Amino acid sequence: MHGEAKGPRPISGVRVVLHRVGSDRAGPLDSAITDARGRYRFRFSASGSPDAIYFVSASYDGIAYFSVPLREPVTSGDDAQITVFDTTSGPVPIHVIGHHVIVGSPDGRGDREAVEVFELQNDSSVTRVSVGRITPVWATTLPHGAANAKINPTGDISPNAVSFADGRVRLFAPISPGARQLSYAYQLPRDALPLSITLDEPNGVLEVLTEEPRATVTGANLTEVAPTSTGGRTFRRFLAQNAPAQSVVRIDVPFAIGESRVRWFVAVAVVCGLAMLGSIAVALRRRRVVAVAAPPSPQRRETEDLLHAIAMLDAEFERNTDATADDRARYDTERARLKARLSAALAAEGSTG
Repeated sequence: MHGEAKGPRPISGVRVVLHRVGSDRAGPLDSAITDARGRYRFRFSASGSPDAIYFVSASYDGIAYFSVPLREPVTSGDDAQITVFDTTSGPVPIHVIGHHVIVGSPDGRGDREAVEVFELQNDSSVTRVSVGRITPVWATTLPHGAANAKINPTGDISPNAVSFADGRVRLFAPISPGARQLSYAYQLPRDALPLSITLDEPNGVLEVLTEEPRATVTGANLTEVAPTSTGGRTFRRFLAQNAPAQSVVRIDVPFAIGESRVRWFVAVAVVCGLAMLGSIAVALRRRRVVAVAAPPSPQRRETEDLLHAIAMLDAEFERNTDATADDRARYDTERARLKARLSAALAAEGSTG
């Protein structure tokens, strides 16, 4: 289907699946077919681990959509509603509402690890899909000299939905209305510096983090602000709003051999992506980026607390180099629980903004 949807309407004949995710076990519990008014009904009892969460999903036009976690004994209305969208492979624009570039210190060979995190926004009322592996949903350019590019496992996108070829990053995952996060890492050999990154399109928020204290960062109206620290590592921070297309960000550092702890980059990327998502969510609802000097509201404090909790959880898991499959399951469950709370907190914050 091409073009904009006419508005929400009930969909009949859609299979809805009830899921349980806990540290003890996870999997589907039941399924139902929506009636002529798009309604479904489940009866179930909570069991097993008290940290288990329950939610429902529906697949429409080959795309899966999910409800918020079911918290109340009787859940109905908005909390039980699953919003699905018509799909299109047509020219629905995908905007870059946030972009982070993170460059670390060199390892013993002089190579550096870099991470880029994008927040991609679909402002339409249809889900944008690719045409097979021919026409991607979105694409951008890898910096010259970048090597061994790979998807970060903490992003929203499956590694199978992204290709790195011919100096381009191509995204084939569907993008439903709202924001999605894409995060990937690559190696920068010593001769790849100075690094130049050309913005293919406008960036609503652009941030550059560099671990090298003597680095120079110029272009795209970037301005240095207060540094940030995570996991005992400090990064200089450069920020710009509404960076124009075709701007060139130039990052140069003097050569020095140091220690690189690559596993921390995933944690840093998560902190950046979640912080960006939290700040952008409110800005999008207001359709402009603003700086707020007023004291934070209780909803805002809850959002910030949850962002901090997720960042600390990720950092702790990355430090655990001997993690077992059970450790991974507990980590995944706790992270899903925190992300669900974060989604609810962001929604509450937006409704009071």
